[in-house]
Amino acid sequence: MIRNALACFLSAAVAAAPALAQPPEGGPPRGRTPLPMTRPPGAPTAPGELKKYDDVITKDYATQAGVFAVHRFEDKVFFEIPKDKLGKLFMWCAEVAKGPGGNSWGGASLGEEVLKFERRGNKIYLWKAGFGKRSDGKAIQSSIEASATDSIIAAFPVECEGKDRSAVIAVGDVFVTGLADLSVTSAAGFNGANPDPSRSFLSEVKAFPTNINILATVTFRGPAGGPPGAGGMRSATAVIHHSLVQLPDAPMMGRFFDPRVGYFTESFVDYAHPRGWAHPKQFITRYRLEKKDPSAEVSEVVKPIVYYLSREIPEKWRSYLKKGVEDWAPAFEKAGFKNAIICKDAPTKAEDPHFDPEDARYSVIRWVAEPVANAMGPHVHDPRSGEIISAHIIFWHDIVKIAQMWYFIQCSAQDEKARKLPLSDELTGELLRYICCHEVGHTLGLRHNHRASQAYSIAQLRDPKFTEKHGSVGSIMSYGRYNYVTQPEDKMPVKDLIPKLAPYDFFAIEWGYKPVAGARTSDAEKETLDSWASKQIKEPFLRFGGEDGPSTADPTVLTENIGNDPVAATALGFKNLDRVLDHLAAATVEKGEDYTLLEDAYKEVIGARGRWLGAVAKQVGGVVETRTLGGRGGETFARVPKEKQQEAIKFLIENAFSPSPKLMSPAIVNQFKYTGVANDLAAQQRTVLSTLISPGVMGRLFDSELQLGDKAYGASEMLSDVQKGIFSELAAPAPKVEPLRRLLQKNYIDLLRNEFEPQGEPIVAPAVPPAGPRRGPAATPNVRTSELRPVARVALENLAKEVADATPKAKDPATIAHLKDLSAEIGTILSGGKKK
Repeated sequence: MIRNALACFLSAAVAAAPALAQPPEGGPPRGRTPLPMTRPPGAPTAPGELKKYDDVITKDYATQAGVFAVHRFEDKVFFEIPKDKLGKLFMWCAEVAKGPGGNSWGGASLGEEVLKFERRGNKIYLWKAGFGKRSDGKAIQSSIEASATDSIIAAFPVECEGKDRSAVIAVGDVFVTGLADLSVTSAAGFNGANPDPSRSFLSEVKAFPTNINILATVTFRGPAGGPPGAGGMRSATAVIHHSLVQLPDAPMMGRFFDPRVGYFTESFVDYAHPRGWAHPKQFITRYRLEKKDPSAEVSEVVKPIVYYLSREIPEKWRSYLKKGVEDWAPAFEKAGFKNAIICKDAPTKAEDPHFDPEDARYSVIRWVAEPVANAMGPHVHDPRSGEIISAHIIFWHDIVKIAQMWYFIQCSAQDEKARKLPLSDELTGELLRYICCHEVGHTLGLRHNHRASQAYSIAQLRDPKFTEKHGSVGSIMSYGRYNYVTQPEDKMPVKDLIPKLAPYDFFAIEWGYKPVAGARTSDAEKETLDSWASKQIKEPFLRFGGEDGPSTADPTVLTENIGNDPVAATALGFKNLDRVLDHLAAATVEKGEDYTLLEDAYKEVIGARGRWLGAVAKQVGGVVETRTLGGRGGETFARVPKEKQQEAIKFLIENAFSPSPKLMSPAIVNQFKYTGVANDLAAQQRTVLSTLISPGVMGRLFDSELQLGDKAYGASEMLSDVQKGIFSELAAPAPKVEPLRRLLQKNYIDLLRNEFEPQGEPIVAPAVPPAGPRRGPAATPNVRTSELRPVARVALENLAKEVADATPKAKDPATIAHLKDLSAEIGTILSGGKKK
């Protein structure tokens, strides 16, 4: 998260000490013994200690009533904090409202913290509160208070007192120049910047019943010796929006995380757990939703989740983004909440002059005029309970380009109307709707579910009746993108080529939001939540995986891929890619224009191909995780069957290492490349090879030999199969090795050479694993000093003999030179680096 001098009012740059926290349920308030908040009753005020109220807050000041009174005259601002707000918790959030670009764009987050004001004598102390340790408020509470304290990040002298001894403090300079003792970084486009008070000022201050908003225009001086071309010094100005929002006195009841359902979480340690030792816990993050009629199966909500479309969003996309938000309404209705989520246009200045899209009270969708092809959906939540306070979804301008490009690459073979870039506004709007729906899912608390893109079979993905009901991926929270598996003859409707809300999404919202009848504490919900989550055992469409487990080894957890058979899915995807290559130039080249768009599209073809090949390679040494809890299923981890791994190797040999000639078509490549025609494909082949003979894959193959014996697909057998495929020309009567294959074979030798290079001190696994919770298998030890090198040695010895036998039969001069070079390199490796 970006943090800088613009946010130094409450910068998170201060290293936070381990924090105190509320008990999970019940118990006394969190924290240390409170400091005295005022003088002892009856104690006299020393002469001259405080100024008179009218001498400080003169008639020149404009006063706004709100969560506490705010007085302003020009750049001078005073907060008047009543006694009943001391000790209350506030969420501070800061965002860039306007920035110079780069890392500083409208909507960029500068961080958030939970704060509280306390008074001691005639000073107000600003504390940063933490909630990492919690207990039941009994004896252990004193130990928590002794081992973790909140942090004082600022102190303000009380200038005067108002009615009922409210404390008046000066805060204006804080929002412009920051606090001197806090380190700063810059979101103005460079590091090491400092605010210049002479070119900075307060723009706006607004007080509301539950929050205060402040806009500051801050100019930063760049550091000496700064960016090139700036003469050693550069300045940038940004408008920063600060929100200070009072948190509810009574936090929402938290819901405990379950690894079978993917939610973002707020973590803490429970020191009052029945087991008797410290127990890590997590609450999921979610909005507070309450039924108007708690007894009804489906009820209107007390307060709906509202998203606002900010004013800068292009007009032609607004209706589609609105649909992307409200696509979640059926999922909430299934969970019992009617009209739970709605989307509105942000009010105009005339309609509501106080509306700010950066205001922490509002969930807003922003549009950033930067050439970035991305979108994101962060949210701010109450750390006591996981309650989401607000969310600010960001669309960068070139999300339009990447959405169109990916659909063109993956679906223009099936969708005739998509064979010319740019795509129509109607189709582009539907692509943005899908992206918006995905990002809204994040702001509702949902993490990526990369297992969901592998939920469906190839036959299901090619069946329009199935995809109409279930979509092309099991969750819109996956990175499944579009349905590249279906073929033109399947006549798949366009709407079913694009992901939509799917079974897992309905399940996850219901699991996270549906009230548990009769449960008054988080612990009381656990049995019911476990029962709901266990539906995954019999309903595989509901399974979650990715981001928080051993996903690097699990071939059912994939990004940019769909279908539960990566070999078959990739074969069908390659068929469509070949069709796309036939119209690639016509789709991207305009008369009188350069070939930049053609080059961009070609790179996306190569990228898609590489991601699909990566999914196939992941089958080799793959370990499938089935998320289970005690009494809820069988073994957690299972090895990919030998025949599946062999099928993957065969496919890679025939496709990754022998690519389609269309990929190097002169009619395409010669328009934008004058050298390095094969570089992209050669790099892709090396990546696949590196994956197959990586320490991680080899380590898991050795594991399978240990567990399965002769039934395993062992490391020696796998490497032998790869080597035979890569060097298949050696068996020909007159061997001839084409240029790209020569490069592939050299890369193979280079990768095996690494096993014979000095590795320094051997890695020794610790006798006792490190403490702390961990999901998934332990990291693979350094196999180069154990099993892989002997396997590589045997493979190279066999290869040396085959090269020696093939060389005399070769007639092509380039092939002869290549084989002689290979022979010399292999000899050098096997002799320990000594030239023969």
